[in-house]
Amino acid sequence: MAVSVVIPNRNGKKLLKKNLPHLIEAMNNSTIKYEIIVVDDASTDDSKKFVNSNFPFIVLVELPRNSGFAIAANNGVKKARYNYVLLLNSDIRVEREFILPLLKFFRNSKTFAVSNRAMKDTSIALTKPHQWIFKYGFFKEVYAKEDQKAVYAFGASGGHSLFDKKKFLELGGFDELFSPFYYEDADLGYRAWKRGYCVYYEPNSVVYHEHQANIGSSFSTNYINFIVKRNMLLFMWKNLSDISFLISHIIFLPSHILLATFKNPICLIAFIAAIAKLPKIIKIRMKENQFTSKSDKDLQQIFTDQLNSAVNMPPV
Repeated sequence: MAVSVVIPNRNGKKLLKKNLPHLIEAMNNSTIKYEIIVVDDASTDDSKKFVNSNFPFIVLVELPRNSGFAIAANNGVKKARYNYVLLLNSDIRVEREFILPLLKFFRNSKTFAVSNRAMKDTSIALTKPHQWIFKYGFFKEVYAKEDQKAVYAFGASGGHSLFDKKKFLELGGFDELFSPFYYEDADLGYRAWKRGYCVYYEPNSVVYHEHQANIGSSFSTNYINFIVKRNMLLFMWKNLSDISFLISHIIFLPSHILLATFKNPICLIAFIAAIAKLPKIIKIRMKENQFTSKSDKDLQQIFTDQLNSAVNMPPV
């Protein structure tokens, strides 16, 4: 097996300086063949100069304008030489033994992606085994008991997961509808499930994440909240296909928007912005439905059984 590591970067020189050595040490330690691709999303710091000067073996892809995570990641995956692509944010520090626990899942031809355990520090986990369960018209995160066993996952984090490149490109990669960030990885994972593929969470592969180290320094809190709320609605409208799920969402949507707007007026603006994208969403839905082999109900059964530990995962 060989791995292409793709790192989207926007003004992340300090993070690259801190985290690239850990990545290179871990990949060298694994003895597998690899390459590293840094996709520079029109940085205004010295990121490009830093990479070229200190890591000449790294492939540097330069985007002409700031385009956001989805476009940067998609460009990097297309440039990858190998079929297993590790997408890694510049604010991620990997453990020395992190890569091998992920690779074993690709013995199963249905594996689309595997995500790992992201930690804030040695004692605080940022990611835990959970599923998105549909209730009252929306998906809610429901957490399972923490242990060291791999489980099915709703989606794989775009910031620290290993993907099958062929399947990634078959799905069209991250949908740029969600630019500049957030929900593009949940959307991609859910679409993969609907096409009959599998996504996993492997807690024995560990990374450390300075959460929002890049986004938080580049965008205001209000703007981040706006994007999160808008993209959550876009995700729902794009992916829900079962009639009962759609009806439930329509029934609960008004009260959801009212309550969210009461807490933060930016939510109403996010709703209006999402409405403006409905014509595009309708076109995407019509195209995607041609490839769907599993329904929302099918997937909810899988995820619910997973929470109840009643699902038998295929061997890896």
